[in-house]
Amino acid sequence: MITRTLTILSISVALLWADVSLAAKQMSDQARIQRLERLLESKGLVDLLIRLENLQKEVQLLRGEVELQTHTLESIKKRQRDLYVDIDRRLVKIERSATAGTTISSPATTKPDSADAETKNGQKTATAKKSSNSIIKEQKAYQSAFDLLRELRYRESVVQFRKFLKKYPDGRYAHIAQYWLGEANYAQRNFKSAIKDYNRLVSQYPKTPKAAEAMLKIGYSYYEIKDYKNAKKSLQQLIDTYPKSTESGQGKNLIAKINKKLK
Repeated sequence: MITRTLTILSISVALLWADVSLAAKQMSDQARIQRLERLLESKGLVDLLIRLENLQKEVQLLRGEVELQTHTLESIKKRQRDLYVDIDRRLVKIERSATAGTTISSPATTKPDSADAETKNGQKTATAKKSSNSIIKEQKAYQSAFDLLRELRYRESVVQFRKFLKKYPDGRYAHIAQYWLGEANYAQRNFKSAIKDYNRLVSQYPKTPKAAEAMLKIGYSYYEIKDYKNAKKSLQQLIDTYPKSTESGQGKNLIAKINKKLK
């Protein structure tokens, strides 16, 4: 009888404990849910979500600005390439016009009277052919260097233009190559090198149609490295040499800017 009573008591205790454990588990789950709800409703989490949303908007805005800047940069590069091509076309045209009157004359149309005359005509023809081949080679070498510049591959173009000038220092494209050397270094902000190349253009090829521009770029280059004394000196030389040029007016404006900065 006692044993049976103990057994019933044990079963009752076990059932009671199970009920208590289940209730505790249910309360624990409910507590977690309530805690989660409180977190979701808390101002800190709401602020965090708002900040996250704002950051997403800022990222979208920045992405749009980057795309715009990329498009603008590509447009600038295209205009730069087009400008190079246009300037080159003009310079080559001027060069060809200047050298048109110095081409080797054709053989005499009268019938030669002797073998000696035929020999001389043959020598002239051979010389003309040799000169023509030389000009073609020079033109190809120049075009190879200029193509690099047109692609905005400045460093490589500088190397090729220097090689060109070493091989053809007195060639018909020499002064044009020297101008592009200055431009390539100026575009890379290698202002000291640009000054040397522009000075070389003005001193070695004084009749170049780009002399005034080269002198202006020398002034700008000195200005960029904050050598205002030499900047004013070179700009004044430009004004005195080409007083009616557009570059002269730009030089005056830069001198005024330097004077204002030095006050």
